[in-house]
Amino acid sequence: MIKKAPELKIAFISQYFHPEPFSNTDMVRALLENGHSVDVFCCVPNYPAGEFYEGYSNRDRREEELHGANVYRAWTLPRGKSKIALLLNYLTFPVTASWQIARKLKQADVALVSMPSPLTQAIAGIFLKRTKGVPLVYWVQDIWPESPILTLNLKSALIVKPLEWICGWIYRQADLVLVQSKQFPAMIERFDVQSNKIRFLPNTAPEEYAPKTRDESKDEACLVPQNGFRLMFAGNIGESQDFDTLIEAARLLRAETALVWVIIGGGRGLESARKRITDLGLEDQFLFLGRHPMNRMPNFFSHADAMLVSLKDNAIFNLTVPFKMQCYLACGKPIVGSLNGEGARILEQSGAGYVAEASSPAKLAETIRKMVSSSAAERQKMSELARTYFLERYSRDKVYGDLIAWLREASENVDSKASSTAGT
Repeated sequence: MIKKAPELKIAFISQYFHPEPFSNTDMVRALLENGHSVDVFCCVPNYPAGEFYEGYSNRDRREEELHGANVYRAWTLPRGKSKIALLLNYLTFPVTASWQIARKLKQADVALVSMPSPLTQAIAGIFLKRTKGVPLVYWVQDIWPESPILTLNLKSALIVKPLEWICGWIYRQADLVLVQSKQFPAMIERFDVQSNKIRFLPNTAPEEYAPKTRDESKDEACLVPQNGFRLMFAGNIGESQDFDTLIEAARLLRAETALVWVIIGGGRGLESARKRITDLGLEDQFLFLGRHPMNRMPNFFSHADAMLVSLKDNAIFNLTVPFKMQCYLACGKPIVGSLNGEGARILEQSGAGYVAEASSPAKLAETIRKMVSSSAAERQKMSELARTYFLERYSRDKVYGDLIAWLREASENVDSKASSTAGT
């Protein structure tokens, strides 16, 4: 008789969780489906608009059960719409989450900190490791300190040097560091993190992300135009998505009267993007559908002729792979990319679409023309290649199987408890 491995008691820490549009919810669901128990410590949901979701506040729904996980929401300062509000949101979560962990967590075999920005949310995991000897695993999806340095244009050594020191200290506290891009390890090893502690764990896509027919998606048909060439973008609208380039490309494509840009999502850059579109007289080319639940996205995708993924050209974004890339691939959609680096490499290698140089409106316009002029048979081939590439490299079984194996490895690390009290 094969002895079943014991379940893990996992403390899952991240600022972002359901109903916010992140992969964290699917990851927790997969851990539960594999027989493990999970306590989630997160913010009151406020991403991306910077306001609390309806039904949530610092008084309401601070604790709930989701898919069998206990969800504890730390007292939260919402992101707001200013950089000061965002900074305060980043700085307060480690404190309030640590307090919530101290009050609510009874037992854990391992802590998993899922980290889109900011890196500082890991401090709550470090608190748990230092106080209770719980092994600590990070899943890094954004490289710090470069991300805030480039995004905020930080130049003063009085800010940059301490930030580098803090980030290095945070990275070194982990027993294992999982990274979403193959380009990340070198960026973390420079902080004296041993290479054997770093593992590649890419994003996957939620279980419901699979090719859908238009007949399966009739509710969405009334929202998406049923004629013309529909180029669809789904996700956050912010600085990194480089909407200035997309809008300028649309201006260059004004004569392509059959082309419709369908935008699903919201974010800090939404209003400025809409204003720019209005100023250029491009309203007839764009359709903004607002935010919709993640589980409806595959239905919307079925009404698109091609999907759009974009990242601004900078040294850090060129290392990353947007989560929407795996989602588009999983749904078997042709893709137009406006990005460089690792994301561009994946799109080219998969054969799932065409890539334009990042932050180049002229190149993007040229690439969109190429997609629009492609035949239905050519786009069908891209669809098949996209789905195959996803299943071979990013399937849920593979990604979450690796994750669970590494969480178990960390939990069985006999040196972890001793190292938790050692300063570095």
